[in-house]
Amino acid sequence: MNRKLGKFETALLLSDLHAPFNIVIALRLSDAPAPESVKQALASLQLRHPFLRSKINPKGHNPVFEPIDPGKFQFETVERVEADQWQGYVRREMAHRFDLISGPLFRVVYLYRQGIGDLIMTIHHTIADGVSVLNLIHELLQICSGQAIELIALKPLPAAEDRFPLTHQGIGRLVRTAGYARRQMGAMLGYIWRTRGKRIPPVRSGGQAQIATLVLPEGLVNQLSQVGRSKGITINSMLNTALVLAVNKHLYHGQPVLMRTFSFADVRPYTTPPTAACDLGSYVAMLDYTLDVRPEKGFWDHANRLQRLIAQSLNKGDKYNALLMSLPLVSMLIGMKVMRFGAAALNYNGYVPLSPRYGNLKVTGLHAFVSGMDLGPEMSTQARLFQDQLWWDFTYLDSDMDTQTAGAILEEITAILKSAVEPGQ
Repeated sequence: MNRKLGKFETALLLSDLHAPFNIVIALRLSDAPAPESVKQALASLQLRHPFLRSKINPKGHNPVFEPIDPGKFQFETVERVEADQWQGYVRREMAHRFDLISGPLFRVVYLYRQGIGDLIMTIHHTIADGVSVLNLIHELLQICSGQAIELIALKPLPAAEDRFPLTHQGIGRLVRTAGYARRQMGAMLGYIWRTRGKRIPPVRSGGQAQIATLVLPEGLVNQLSQVGRSKGITINSMLNTALVLAVNKHLYHGQPVLMRTFSFADVRPYTTPPTAACDLGSYVAMLDYTLDVRPEKGFWDHANRLQRLIAQSLNKGDKYNALLMSLPLVSMLIGMKVMRFGAAALNYNGYVPLSPRYGNLKVTGLHAFVSGMDLGPEMSTQARLFQDQLWWDFTYLDSDMDTQTAGAILEEITAILKSAVEPGQ
C-alpha cells in the first residue's frame, strides 16, 4: 500500500501536526477476555485491515500511507484498580501523538483484573471515522468471544473524494466547490462583522484536554424522538441545539450572539459505490453552521432554525463540498492562529452496531472522544444510541473552563432537553 492522503485526511494530518488529533474509544467489559486473547484478536484484525499496518510518509506536500510489517503494535496491560481509572488513560491517550513515520497508527491499553476490563483503543483520525471504528470494535468482540467469523483481508480504501458521484468530479467539482467557498467566505465575513465587540471563542494555548460524560435514559430519548418526529426535527439537531444553548449560558453569560457549531455527515452511503462500515477509513464531512442565538426565543425556535440550516446545506451537496474544502479551512486557521473553529461541535452516530453480549462477554459501557486543541471548538462532543440510552461524551480544554463549569454545561443540557419534551412546549 502506497496511497496518497486525500483532502480530508491531509486536513486531519495538519491538525495532528498542530496538536495530537486522535480518536480514543473506551470500551467497558465484564466477563472480559484475558489480555493475551485481546492481543491475539488485534493481531488478526491488523492482518485484515491494511490501515492498521500503515504509517505516514510526509513527502513534503504529498503525504502518503505506506505499509509496515504486521505484528507491530503497542499493547499495554495495566491492573484495573478503580472504576474511573480509564478516564485518566483517555486523557493521556488524547494528548499522546503517534510516531507517524514509524507507525502503526493505532495502540491499545487494557485495564484488566479478575474478569473486569476497560479497553482503551486509540486510532489516528486519518485512518478511521466513527462508523468504521465501531465496526472494528464489533469485530474485536466477536473474535474475543470465540465467534467464528471470516476475516477476509481487505484492500485499502481510496480517498473519499475519489468515490464521489459524477456531479462532484471533474469540472462539476470545481464549480460546486467554488460556489461553496464563496458562500463560506460570505458567512465568515458576516460572522466577524456581526460579532464585533462581542465574545467569540478565544484562542488560548497550553490547555490540556479534559473529558466529561453524560448518559440520557431511555425514557427521555424516546420522548425526544417522538416530539422530534412530530416537529420534523432530528435527534442530531436537538442535541446540537441543547449543546449550543448550554454553552451560551455558561460561557457567554446568556447574551444574544452568533455562535458557530459543527455537525458531521457520514458520506459512506453517498459514495459510488457506497462504502461499507467494515472498510477502515475517514469518510466524514465537517459542516459548520452559524446560529443566531437569542435565548429568549426558546429551544424549539433554535432547533427549527438549525434544522433548516442543516437540511439546506445537505440538499446543496455540501457534505461533498465541505470535505473537499476542509484542507484550505484547516490550513487557514492554523496559519492565522487567531480564530477558532467555533463554540461547539457534535458528532452523532445514531445506533451503534454493538450487541450487549458476545457469548459470555458483556459490554457495559462505550465512550468515544476526539483530542481537543486550542483552535478547535470550546466543547467538542460525540454521541450515540447504545443499549437504548444516549451516551454523550464531551472534550474541552482546562484553559477554557474548569470541571465545575463543564459539569454545569452538562446539567444545563439535561435540563434543556427535559424541558423541551414537557407538555405545551
